[in-house]
Amino acid sequence: MSTWSIRRSVAPRSFERLLGRNELGFYWDSQFNGTADTLQTALIENLDPTNQDLFSEDNVSRTWGHLKRQFPLLGSRVEVNNGEQISFVVAEDRLERNGPDEISFQSVTSLTEAQACIDNMVNGKRLLSDNLLARVVILARTDEINQVHVLIQVAHLITDGTGNSTLLRSFLNTLSSPPNYEECNLEQRLSLAVPSDVLIPGNKSNTRRRWQRAIGQVISANRFSKTNGGHTLPRNFTSHTQYTPARSGLVSLSFPPETSMRIIWNCRKHGITLGHALPVLAQVALARMLCRRYIRGDMTTEEWNFRRREPTLTGGPINLRPFLDREWYQKGGSTHVSLAIGFFHYKLPFMPLGSAANLAIGDDLPSVQQLLSFPRFLYRSRIIQNQAKSLFEHPLFVYIAGARSAAGVAKFREVGLNWRGKVHDEATIIPVMDQSPVFAHGGSSMGDMDGILPRYYPAEDGDSSPRRLFLHATSVRLHCRPAELYLGASTVQKRLHMSVFWDKNIYEEDAVKEWLTEIQEATEIFLGDYASVKLQVRL
Repeated sequence: MSTWSIRRSVAPRSFERLLGRNELGFYWDSQFNGTADTLQTALIENLDPTNQDLFSEDNVSRTWGHLKRQFPLLGSRVEVNNGEQISFVVAEDRLERNGPDEISFQSVTSLTEAQACIDNMVNGKRLLSDNLLARVVILARTDEINQVHVLIQVAHLITDGTGNSTLLRSFLNTLSSPPNYEECNLEQRLSLAVPSDVLIPGNKSNTRRRWQRAIGQVISANRFSKTNGGHTLPRNFTSHTQYTPARSGLVSLSFPPETSMRIIWNCRKHGITLGHALPVLAQVALARMLCRRYIRGDMTTEEWNFRRREPTLTGGPINLRPFLDREWYQKGGSTHVSLAIGFFHYKLPFMPLGSAANLAIGDDLPSVQQLLSFPRFLYRSRIIQNQAKSLFEHPLFVYIAGARSAAGVAKFREVGLNWRGKVHDEATIIPVMDQSPVFAHGGSSMGDMDGILPRYYPAEDGDSSPRRLFLHATSVRLHCRPAELYLGASTVQKRLHMSVFWDKNIYEEDAVKEWLTEIQEATEIFLGDYASVKLQVRL
């Protein structure tokens, strides 16, 4: 099943393979000033103040080297041949030693200074490259000597959400454990680091696979061709947006544990998931934002009448690992640091206005319940649920969800190669009516993270070693695409967290915060106490 070939057969050996189509799309993203690069951040406490060697240069270097041998794409480089063929190259000697740019140590005097370093890694000059696909930064806190920030930055073409969690957990486990000198079988590890294209189960015939892949591409393209119209938060969208690297922002909120558990329980009670509800909560939140602007006179009647009729388009990533080759999955592919995602696109009907359908300038702001009743909230959540069911139950699901068209990759390539020369003329504002298709936002719900990222380390099952590290907090920062607005949700320590990543060139921070606050209120109304005690209705 491995697509790797031997490039050099004598020590130090090297191997190569072509990028899969999904990896290729993210490669061209990365050429656009690091678009889609991921940064996993973790605030760690050393539970043994007498042992200051855990974050020493030697121990961190040992840990990173071990991880590269476990997950060889971390030590790979990308090679472009004749401007067309793009390959990963893995050399044994690069896995055995760490380069000068792979590990960095800094001191910071406060949490605020640490956050500034994180923001600079996301929005400053890109330090990753074709020759450096992953790096780790250790920020030692001088104001809290037992606390350290671990920052792991990885190009998206070699990782995804599952891979990022594996990488952080493995890093903390190895860092806090005695050295393990067991040799890694490189060929075996490379057999896990293959493109998802070759892992689709079913008929092994190459001809049959090509036919199924082609049909999946056609179905995916046809579905996407129907995603016209749409609208999103008020934004500054111009003729330069496509070629202007995003400045990525992040805003988050958390629900109390008791509210979080009630929200999850109410989703289960009504036969939906938070992932089904989230697009509806975001839609009604946007509707209330726009109502507020319209009644204040901050929006023209023409734009209001346009927006109220438009559908809501959403999309996001799907973890494909459980649907891929079972042998690969069971041997370690389920958590390997590599890229194995697909994509979904969902659609909701027109803006929910309910009893506020005849809203006029100067009216009072309608409540969430006036815009969308609870039965209608459930109805719209089930629209998303049915669309998800239609996708997941399709016999060619993996081909459809994993499809990244040649035309799409060509577009990413054109932007990645030419963005520096595209913004010399004066930018012109593109009206909201002329931006179609417009995705309201992207997003995903990661579920309960506590089983994936434990709090204490070492965390291996059956390990009787004393716990040396405590994970206080973790998050992932994304280098957004131009005009990206991404709503994520996860549960950590029994608290539901919601985060929004956005392009600060396009969206105002106050508008994003207002939207997230409205999502919070809608969530509490529809999935909090209101859902527990008010609804006894059959749809």
